[in-house]
Amino acid sequence: MRSTKGPALANRLQAIPPFHVMEVVRIAEELELQGVDVIHLEVGEPDFPTSASVIDRACEALRAGKTRYTDARGIKPLRDALSNWYVSKGLDIPSDRIQITVGASGGLLLAFAATTNPGSRVLMADPAYPCNPRFVEAVGADVHWIKTDVTTQFQPTLAQLREKATDIDRTLILAHPANPTGQAVPQVELEQMSKWCQHTNRHLIVDEIYQNLSFNDALTSSLAISDWHFVVGSFSKYFNMTGWRLGWLVIPEYAVEATQRLAQHLFICAPSFAQEAALACFEHDSLRDAETHRLELKERRDLLIPRLEAMGFKIAAEPDGAFYVFVDISDIAKDSQQFCAELICKTGVAITPGIDFSESLPPTWIRIAYTQPADRLLEALERMARFIYD
Repeated sequence: MRSTKGPALANRLQAIPPFHVMEVVRIAEELELQGVDVIHLEVGEPDFPTSASVIDRACEALRAGKTRYTDARGIKPLRDALSNWYVSKGLDIPSDRIQITVGASGGLLLAFAATTNPGSRVLMADPAYPCNPRFVEAVGADVHWIKTDVTTQFQPTLAQLREKATDIDRTLILAHPANPTGQAVPQVELEQMSKWCQHTNRHLIVDEIYQNLSFNDALTSSLAISDWHFVVGSFSKYFNMTGWRLGWLVIPEYAVEATQRLAQHLFICAPSFAQEAALACFEHDSLRDAETHRLELKERRDLLIPRLEAMGFKIAAEPDGAFYVFVDISDIAKDSQQFCAELICKTGVAITPGIDFSESLPPTWIRIAYTQPADRLLEALERMARFIYD
């Protein structure tokens, strides 16, 4: 029998926790193989299709042979289109500060690699998107967790940063709005923390992949406050292109040359045909589709929240954007992992235990992704109610 033992792997692999939602996904797959109707509210992926105009542009690009390497920064027409999109929002972001990346994940990894030295730390809110600390660890740094709660919309505050930051905390990351909460950084705090980073000579990275899926017209990009920080964007969520693996990074002036040079070595380039296809995102049909879907997500949020509250779920605050609601089930159950596992086994409704996003919150939090049409959400709510009350 061939031995599977080889040289020791990197130590960092030992510390990577599992995705606890994968147990829910495993059960869901088994149930679906048995013919059970599973309602998926666990995966952070919009259920809307990619706009037909984007797909058509991709097919044209493939037929035209646009399958080769591109400029490592991304094709200029796409960077220009993004620059013009920012201009339409009142933001002057020149195309030479925009780096096209392999999804938002590529943008986050590039930003951390450009700002963070081994042995330094990154200030990060708890709860957080579970991949973010892995990006930090991949570049040899550590995370300095900032515990948050409902009183601050699960976002860090300037007071916390002043109290807790040390000399080795060289980078702050904010999510605006955030996964898993859907909460944006309050405007005053965002301004103050941005100024604090500049005054203390720290880097700031703002994850804005859900910013265009905001439900509050007053919620604007952090770039309206300052352009002296990194901003991560994505075609995945607003333009429904998750599998196309395309994002971008807005780079502050002081870091443009070095960051783009690093990108050449890390990624070579983002998928060429996906870049060509994304040009259609900024045309009328695609923008109309994206806005229609954003408004539908708001309607789903407004449908879901009062019904969850009526069942005894505690909603920390109305989400500002994205397609998540972060829920405390302490009046219903004391273990979110067990609750999620039993819920899917008995009802076919799949949701995510909060332990995937936080190590400091009580184990009674769950994330529900409203990435199903209204009729499916109502069906899920009915099943959940039967599960709770029976």
